[in-house]
Formats: sequence, structure tokens, C-alpha cells
Amino acid sequence: MTANVIAFSVQTGSGGFAIARQVAEQLGYRYYDWEITSEAASRAGVSPNDVIASERVPGFVERMMRRLGAASAVTVEGSPVFGELSPAAWSNALQSLTSDDYRQFIERIVTELAEQGAAVIVGHASQFVLRDHPGTLRVLIHGSLPVRGQRLAIEQDLTMDDALVRIKQSDKDRSELLRRVYKFDWLDAGVYDLSLNSDHLPDDFIAQSVVDAAKAVP
Repeated sequence: MTANVIAFSVQTGSGGFAIARQVAEQLGYRYYDWEITSEAASRAGVSPNDVIASERVPGFVERMMRRLGAASAVTVEGSPVFGELSPAAWSNALQSLTSDDYRQFIERIVTELAEQGAAVIVGHASQFVLRDHPGTLRVLIHGSLPVRGQRLAIEQDLTMDDALVRIKQSDKDRSELLRRVYKFDWLDAGVYDLSLNSDHLPDDFIAQSVVDAAKAVP
């Protein structure tokens, strides 16, 4: 039996996104990354950039939580219609929101995609959300800071110093968000079924290793 869902978590500069796409192509699975952000934005009635910001910038998370929570409070099996909220209702919705609203909103989308099967899902705490979902292989692609810096500098035409600044900020933001909202350490090896360091392994080898592991899932 082959895992019907591959949940990837990737460090910035590790090459994990390209590897995840390669795995999806080899298995003939649908690939979800930006699609989750876009769907979350659509359901919440906000822009995709707002969702991205909520996952990267400490302090902005609370505002997105409030907006997503307000959306869930006024929708039933559909998209939110913010224009129908009175100022008082909007204020009440904002005041009543907790961090669980944001968590549950994203979890719902990730779970729906997983239930459809034949999916590669990158990020969005999928490694945690799908921890008990049958047929899921959870994969971490990571690497050392210097090697990731070199890779990102080449990919985005940055200086090494700029690349390292971006990576450090990305690592910090993601760690803080997942600890704060989902209450877990995303770099804990115990969270994953397979952890691969991309420093010295070719992407093709890593992708094939993930495919082989997926085919070994009982």
C-alpha cells in the first residue's frame, strides 16, 4: 500500500518545495502549497497576502485570527459575507475570537484535502494536523544554515548576508507561530516519519527516498 497523503515540512533554502513537487509528479498526486493559502483567503474574505502575513509576522497573527474567527461565526457551509455584519456584530465577533479559531480554520482545509487522497501538502502545520490521519507520510526536509544560505542566495539572486537574514527570520517566525498556535516544535524529529538533510544529498535522491518510503507505508 502507498501513503495517500505526503505532508511536507521544509526549511527555507533546503530545496524542499522543489523536492515536494517532484514527489507529487512521480506519484501522480495533486500538489498543495499556495492553493491552501488561496483557499483560506477565499473562505475568510481576505487577500492571500493577509494569510501569508499571518503565518510569518508575529503580532499580525492576532488580527488574522480575529478576522478568520469572525468569518467562521457568520458562515454556514459557505463563504463569509462581511458586508452583512453590523459594526456591533463585527466588534463582538472580534472580541470573542481565540487562537483556536485560526487553528481550526486552517486544519479544516488541510483535512479536507487529505480526505480527498492522492495529495502532497506542503506546510500549514500539515505534519501536525494529519498526525492521526491514516495513510499519511510526514516528511521534514532540512539543512544547515550555511548551505541553505548559499542555495537561497543563488535561487533569489541575493547576497549571502541577505539570504542568511531571510532564512533566520523565516525559521524564527515559523517556530514562534507553530509553538504559539499549534503548541508543538516543528523541528522535533519525533513529529515525522522521515527526516532528510539536503546539504549533501541530490534532490533526485531525496525525492526518490520519499517515494520509496511512501510505498512502504502499511
